[in-house]
Amino acid sequence: MKKYLFILIGVAGLGSFAAAQPKDGPKQDKEEYIKAQKIAFISTELALTPEEAEKFWPVYNEYDAKMEVLRKERKSYMKELKTINELSDDRAYELTEKILDCDRREAELRTEYLSKFAEVLDKKKAAKVFMAEEKFKRELLRNIQEHEKNNDGPPPPRD
Repeated sequence: MKKYLFILIGVAGLGSFAAAQPKDGPKQDKEEYIKAQKIAFISTELALTPEEAEKFWPVYNEYDAKMEVLRKERKSYMKELKTINELSDDRAYELTEKILDCDRREAELRTEYLSKFAEVLDKKKAAKVFMAEEKFKRELLRNIQEHEKNNDGPPPPRD
């Protein structure tokens, strides 16, 4: 029962963010599904109480939105850098500097939010946030690779 409450609280916290996003069909549905799975996964990994979840998810959603901006910026540089053989030496170097700057800003953001998470959770749970994110990414990647290997298409939703 608690697990479902955590999921509900997390999804409710994400609701305002998701409502502001344009609906692009299957890709948007897949992204929303993955975000819902991430919320459930992190809630379970952190064993959040309802009180903790109520305080944590708005802070986490703020953090995640800022990280998403940095990820998109980094991705745009990486996309251009894929054409490195067509780029000038200066442009390739500049793009690499920009990617490293994104990495630095992501680390700074994580450091900033570690203390913000510790304000609403205990310090151990605050530290576990980043571990839970990494664990979720590994499991998601493993799941995608497994389904691609079996040519089953994208992973089916879990109940």
